[in-house]
Amino acid sequence: MNEAAIQPVVIRAGARGGKTTHLVRLAVEASRDANALLIGIGSGSTSALKRCARIEGATEIPVVEIGELAADIAAIAEPSLRFIDETAAYGLFERVAAPLFDGTWPPPEVSIDIEVAELRSPERFLEHAWTLVQRLRRADISPHEVVERAAQGATAFYAHPPNLSSPALLAYLNDAARGSLDADANELLRQYHREIDLAKVLAELYARYDATLESEHLADACAALARATAWLRDRKDNEVRTTLPYDALFVDDAEHCDERAHDFLAALARGSKHPLTLACNEDGAHRPLQGARVERLADGTERRLPDLAPAAIRPTVERCTNRATEAQRAASWIAERIEAGIPPEACAILLRDLDDAARFEDALQARGVATARAGSCRIFRLREVLDAFALLRWVADPFAHDALLRILEGRRMALADATIATLCGKGASSQNSLFGESERTTDDDRPKALRLGDNVLFGAVDPLLGELARTRVAWLRTFHRDAQRLVATMPLSEAIAKIWDEGLAPWGDPSNARERSRLLALEMLAARIAECDAGDGLVALRALCEHLRNVAERERTEIPYGERAGFVTIAEIDATIGTSFEAVAIPSLQAGAFPTYYVPPAFLFTPTYGLAARENAGGLRSTRSAKHAYVNYRYKLRERHIEQERRLFAFARSRARTALLLTASGRPTRGINTPEFLEECRR
Repeated sequence: MNEAAIQPVVIRAGARGGKTTHLVRLAVEASRDANALLIGIGSGSTSALKRCARIEGATEIPVVEIGELAADIAAIAEPSLRFIDETAAYGLFERVAAPLFDGTWPPPEVSIDIEVAELRSPERFLEHAWTLVQRLRRADISPHEVVERAAQGATAFYAHPPNLSSPALLAYLNDAARGSLDADANELLRQYHREIDLAKVLAELYARYDATLESEHLADACAALARATAWLRDRKDNEVRTTLPYDALFVDDAEHCDERAHDFLAALARGSKHPLTLACNEDGAHRPLQGARVERLADGTERRLPDLAPAAIRPTVERCTNRATEAQRAASWIAERIEAGIPPEACAILLRDLDDAARFEDALQARGVATARAGSCRIFRLREVLDAFALLRWVADPFAHDALLRILEGRRMALADATIATLCGKGASSQNSLFGESERTTDDDRPKALRLGDNVLFGAVDPLLGELARTRVAWLRTFHRDAQRLVATMPLSEAIAKIWDEGLAPWGDPSNARERSRLLALEMLAARIAECDAGDGLVALRALCEHLRNVAERERTEIPYGERAGFVTIAEIDATIGTSFEAVAIPSLQAGAFPTYYVPPAFLFTPTYGLAARENAGGLRSTRSAKHAYVNYRYKLRERHIEQERRLFAFARSRARTALLLTASGRPTRGINTPEFLEECRR
């Protein structure tokens, strides 16, 4: 193969410039003499590729998401490999950090002072260390390089410190960070030693985490790309082509690829019959601080499509008095578009943070419009999900007090507070009183949680309940017995579906907007449960519930975008890559919400300055370290964050084809450190 064919081909086009359609047509042409493969970056990109391939009649060409493809190749490389989710990966990181907190590491002969930044707060330290380690892994920086670069950067900074009294530096920082610059030579030397020790601690955690993944044959999302790339590089071209018979690769939305994704694609395309073809829109690269490497797209042969920039849409710009009225305004605007003939699935509300979706969902569903989420969010904050999860937890453990209380207060049981108090109380005595009613026993000193579970299961207080409450509790008792039998005799996924169908109250007939949205939320939870691969039986259900409790505490579940007829999409902006809508509403355009305030990471790592910790452990003059404050100023991280937010906002606006609504709530700020996007659009 000649050198020109080896070079990748980069197709460049603006927003909605037809690059996806052009890419699919190139794949169709290549499929005449090769095995073509279409690759999307993220769920939204993959969904758009599948839709375009269907329109172009290219249904025979496989379409895959890059992470799923890497996981499949990693599984081929090591069949015993087991993939773990983010929650399980963080649990593993906690396990490898245990020796640090229980005092068994470092050993006495190693001169590392563990009284370093933030180690006095183990939970907070672990969260920040985990974030840094994940970034280092995505950037392919090894634990050894962490210590090496940290030492070089510390020497460069502390041996020849910059002018910490510079007026420009002082003006840039806020009061909390400004005080950290009042450091003499002795204080800087102390910070130097603490920084080197911190780098050794973080590198040790990083190395132990990687070693544990390797020894236990585990892989998280980042490890899957690395393992797949290593396997591809270690094989000859013909061996790769035999295992993976694709010799014409076409990648959409390549502007979102990070370093590992580019390495993976280069290794996958080696020896292909056709050059690797990448479609991108540089202006759509809205997450450079998260690792996107647009500059690597400059290495290939460029093909620029004719500029078909869509006509600028004149947005409707409104400021509402509060968050509630803003949600109502966005919902009424969407409802007006639907009444005007736009299908619900062609309408969307795009949010900076999908956890803010509940108020818009309530407002739309009250107007008879069903909603579907897309993006990364905490699904265990949804009422429907919490109700369904509580039911599973109680079936697995009848003394799960908070789960049982939620069931008793829920729409299916709807028991009054007084009835629940009776159920939590002491049981009735076996001897009837003179008035014919059972009396409470006085010798039950168990906790209320145990009494509640026991009373519901065995009916000790049934004589003290009203007729309606007694009937409902009797039904719940029978339901629990039947549910445990289902779990013991059926595949777990089928048993869970039957438990939900019987134990959760519907909002009405299947055409009801709230009911359709509720069923969709249950689909999301069922998909998350399926990823756990828990097995079958009551023991598996208990283990699953414990894992999901950990998931609920920290994980943001990724909900892939998919066009659903009759549903308005409420999506995180990142989830709409490769997708556009007729009508788009972008709310919460006030400072602090969108754009978000810039909060410096606790640990910064740069090639020049190495590691910089925000907290100055043991510092007498300031709680902040001088180097962290200077690195923020040197790289203008706040300005880069705001620029990234602007790119994200521009990308969100480009998703609208015919109608666009921009809203904010509350009074505008002066917009000095964090601008007001809505006010800028008014000018």
